[in-house]
Amino acid sequence: MSETPVKKPLDDHDEAIIELLREDGRMAVRTIAERVGLNEATVRTRIRRLEQAGIMRVVARVDLGSAGYPFSAVVGLKIKGRSIDEVGQDLLAFPEIISILSVIGRNDLEIQIIAPTTDALNELLTNRIPAISGIISLESALALKIHKYVQPWGRFDEGN
Repeated sequence: MSETPVKKPLDDHDEAIIELLREDGRMAVRTIAERVGLNEATVRTRIRRLEQAGIMRVVARVDLGSAGYPFSAVVGLKIKGRSIDEVGQDLLAFPEIISILSVIGRNDLEIQIIAPTTDALNELLTNRIPAISGIISLESALALKIHKYVQPWGRFDEGN
């Protein structure tokens, strides 16, 4: 029986490079090198290694409020009569759903939705999402104020 190889842990330089790229994904390699105390070639090599290993990816982030989505809600869903994966596949069709998590606890799925207006949010919560076969209950919590919304960690195998 073969074991999954353990990935090499990140060292302090890798962590520092990642943190700088979180601040500004377009930061010049020269600037990163100066700030972490390495030469440019070493920083380029480290960035390439982190990307090739699937540890890091530099991506753009969108400010939801500025993009016209000031309303956000966390919604717990209970499922019966269909598999969680089947219902999750149906939920993928909603562009307003920005995360779908299978969970252990009171709910089977937890989703986060965004909406441009309270009317649009109401439509999602009272008509569109409950119409999915297998959803037997829905419990939502509207975010009144976002105190912290940091996503420095993520998975690159979304949808798998």
